[in-house]
Amino acid sequence: MRGVELLACNRELELATAEERLAFALDRFGDGVLFTSSFGAGSAVLLHLWSRVARRLPVVFIDTGFLFEETLAYRDELVARLGLTLRVVRPEAPRSAFLAQYGDDVMKKDPDFCCARNKVAPLAPLLATAKAWVTGLRRDQSDARRDTPILLPTEEGPIKVHPLATMTAPEVGPYMVAHGIPDHPLRPRRYLSIGCTPCTRAVEPGEAERAGRWAGTEKTECGLHPDLRRVS
Repeated sequence: MRGVELLACNRELELATAEERLAFALDRFGDGVLFTSSFGAGSAVLLHLWSRVARRLPVVFIDTGFLFEETLAYRDELVARLGLTLRVVRPEAPRSAFLAQYGDDVMKKDPDFCCARNKVAPLAPLLATAKAWVTGLRRDQSDARRDTPILLPTEEGPIKVHPLATMTAPEVGPYMVAHGIPDHPLRPRRYLSIGCTPCTRAVEPGEAERAGRWAGTEKTECGLHPDLRRVS
């Protein structure tokens, strides 16, 4: 999907609901659709939609070895509650071996390297065979994401699909309440975007949703979405 067809589909999907956008991806790409979720704060909306539209396909979860215990517990709760099939992928080197080789402070010295080895590399084989890749990016999450289209061709191969691109933070809570979906246990402590423990902090009032990720550095993305730099 490129050029005129891509533009036409994006125009049509801009006015569609999130569920309709997800259904479009399944109709167009079938079993070639890859869905990844961090099971972080705000992830439950798309997980709920997936359970309605594509429950037969797995949800891919990257267990970096550095995640909050609360995230792992939340993952298990949502998988059971929504009847999801979970596929866990992990880095080649477990946490202990990785830190022994590169040092306990590797996350501070070279966070891009840490993400590349523990988050990007484990997903690469699945991206290589996928036709489409569904993610939960929203335009209002950060400046880097403000121009995110519904459909985006990538250098990696699959068409990225962003069903929630137009959803806003104030809409997330009511959606979850309406569908009886529990929130991430760290969210009440103002963890509004949740990744690995060494690189995530609570967000102060007035800060952007993703301000707690790699705080104090110029890094804003883990590396799974390099296309953001091309469209922002």
